[in-house]
Amino acid sequence: MTLSIALRGDTARFPGNTLPALRSAWRAGADLVKIDVHLTSDGYSVLVDERLVALPGSPPRPVDGLTLAELAGVRDDVERRIPTLMEVLAEFGAHGPPPLLVGADTPRAALAADTLLRERGFGDQVLFTGSAETLGALRAKSPGARLLAVWEQPDMPPDEAVRALGPEFLGAHHTLVTREAVDEMHRFGYRVTAWAVNEFPEMARLIGMGVDALATERIADLVSLTSGRGRGGATAVGAV
Repeated sequence: MTLSIALRGDTARFPGNTLPALRSAWRAGADLVKIDVHLTSDGYSVLVDERLVALPGSPPRPVDGLTLAELAGVRDDVERRIPTLMEVLAEFGAHGPPPLLVGADTPRAALAADTLLRERGFGDQVLFTGSAETLGALRAKSPGARLLAVWEQPDMPPDEAVRALGPEFLGAHHTLVTREAVDEMHRFGYRVTAWAVNEFPEMARLIGMGVDALATERIADLVSLTSGRGRGGATAVGAV
C-alpha cells in the first residue's frame, strides 16, 4: 500500500501548518501529515512554514529569535494562528501515536521535538525528516528514531552516508524518481517517498512504479488513488 502524506495539511482548504489544515487532512484520510517545526527563543516547538516571520509593522525575523508570545501576535485570523507542537499532540490524547512526519529546520529543533514526543509517550513512533546534520543528531540521541532521508540526485545516495543515518525511508522530488531507482532502494531495504506530487496522472504513475509514499498538497486527490477509489469513485488505473 502506498502511504499518502499531506504537505503541511490540507492546504487546498486551509493555511498550511495550522490546526484546521491538519484536522482536515486527517479527515480526508491522509496516512501522515508533514509539519514544519521550529524552536522559539523561549524553547517552544511551533509549526511555521518558513524560518523568517514578519511581526506587524516590523521586518521579518527568525523564528528562533522570537518568543511564543511574540509569535502569537503574528496572525489575527484564528484559522492561521501558529500552533505549538504540544497543541498538535493534544489532538490525539491517548489514542495512539500521532500520524506525523516532522520536518525540523535545525538539529536543536529536531531534538526538542523528539524530547517532547518521548515525554508524551510517542518515542520512536513519529517519522522525522530534515538535513543530514539534523537526522544525524537525532540518530545519535535516539538510536530507534524513525527517519526519512532526502536526496536531490537521480542516483541512490552514497551507501556510507545512508548507512550511518539508518533511515526507514529515502525521499526525493518526484521528477527524480525512476523505476530503476525505486527497485534499487527496495533491494537495499529502504522504502521510497516521492515529494511534491500534485498532478493526478503523476500520482497514478508513481504508485504503479511501486513508490511506498507520496507527499502532496492535494491530499484529497491522492487519497482517492491510494484508497483505490480514483476520481469520482472509480478504481484508478495503475494504482496497484
